[in-house]
Amino acid sequence: VRVALKEGRPQSVEIIDAAGHKALDFAVEADGTIRFNMYSAPRGSVCTLELVFRYQAQMPYAPIHEVMKGRNERIKRFYTQVWFEDSSEGLKLMGSLGDGVVHRDLGHTVSQAGVEEFCYAIGNNSDKYIASVDGPSAVVPLDYAMRVFWPSLCKCLITQTCDGDLTSLVHMSNGFRVLPGAPQMRAGQQLSSEAWISEVLDGDAGRTVVVIGHVISDGLPVVEINTSFLFRKARPDYKLNFRHIHEPTLLLTIKDKRTLALIRSKEWLVPMAGESTEFGLGVTLKFSLSSRYRFKSAGVYAHVATFGTVLAQTQHSSWSKVANVDYESSAAYGNPVLRFLLRHGHTENSSLLFESGSILLAEGMAVAPPSSQAYSNASGDHNPIHTNAYFADMAGLPSPIAHGMWTSAAARR
Repeated sequence: VRVALKEGRPQSVEIIDAAGHKALDFAVEADGTIRFNMYSAPRGSVCTLELVFRYQAQMPYAPIHEVMKGRNERIKRFYTQVWFEDSSEGLKLMGSLGDGVVHRDLGHTVSQAGVEEFCYAIGNNSDKYIASVDGPSAVVPLDYAMRVFWPSLCKCLITQTCDGDLTSLVHMSNGFRVLPGAPQMRAGQQLSSEAWISEVLDGDAGRTVVVIGHVISDGLPVVEINTSFLFRKARPDYKLNFRHIHEPTLLLTIKDKRTLALIRSKEWLVPMAGESTEFGLGVTLKFSLSSRYRFKSAGVYAHVATFGTVLAQTQHSSWSKVANVDYESSAAYGNPVLRFLLRHGHTENSSLLFESGSILLAEGMAVAPPSSQAYSNASGDHNPIHTNAYFADMAGLPSPIAHGMWTSAAARR
């Protein structure tokens, strides 16, 4: 600890860690402003988190309090340094808004050394990820897709659309889907990624953010990723809330004249020219729909739009397109399209067996390593709440926590 004095009174303090690097410092200005800085050094470059406090002697119970104005922006400036090799790229995105905006990262070369470093970090010792001397290049574990996806994901999280305190961000879930016909990722490939925010929703625990996107090879998506985060204890602001989703496929069989009359009465169902005869008894309709929601409050939509296609099938015919769905409302307490279809139909059972590309632990335990530094380096996620006790404490955590992505990858190894 180094203390600098001015006229016999402490003016600034520096905290040096065991490795000899500056971990914290703060200085008191003449007007009572306290500039408090925390330091992290991913990739060997120092990143500075600036926090501002104010000392007010007239408040004897709690004379020091944090200046909240601009706090989230100061934290985001720090994460532009942590997550982006060129922080100016993140700074340009900080003020951007727009649900549905696609963010892209155009270049990631999968190196064999990078794959082996990733496998070591998650405790995956499978031989299939180690390149042989004469054989083809090694395949890549499915969770490595998150490493490729990470730069595009960070571009989503740094935008104003995800307004919140990034130090309170918790990674909740990862979902992967290998797209039909896609080849396995291999060392030596040049991959890219794209990501967009599909949901921002406030709840009792905080603000949930869902990001969807793809890992891309030779211009074609090979892996779809669906990942969610929680801003703990974020204050509700429903004007920021939205949800863009692909609804579950719904099936409705026209079993009687009453159902047929109800179907034909729906203004949101728009038959294709010459296809009205397809709406007859015994016909099964398949609805493939997408919806866009904006929120007025927790239970009230400010805007709802549902759209998609309708296919028809009889016992003696294959599926053919017969109509479109086109519904929009400026305010609603629910979605009448889905309400009707779920009342008179059901969701399609599309469960698939898990492919053999990776193995889920049926029973057992994955023990997190004492330090998350190896996974931080291998994955590209240098968030210091995983590796630095000062940042973990500042985020209200008892100690640095394991990456959510590590948990996912260790379970799927």
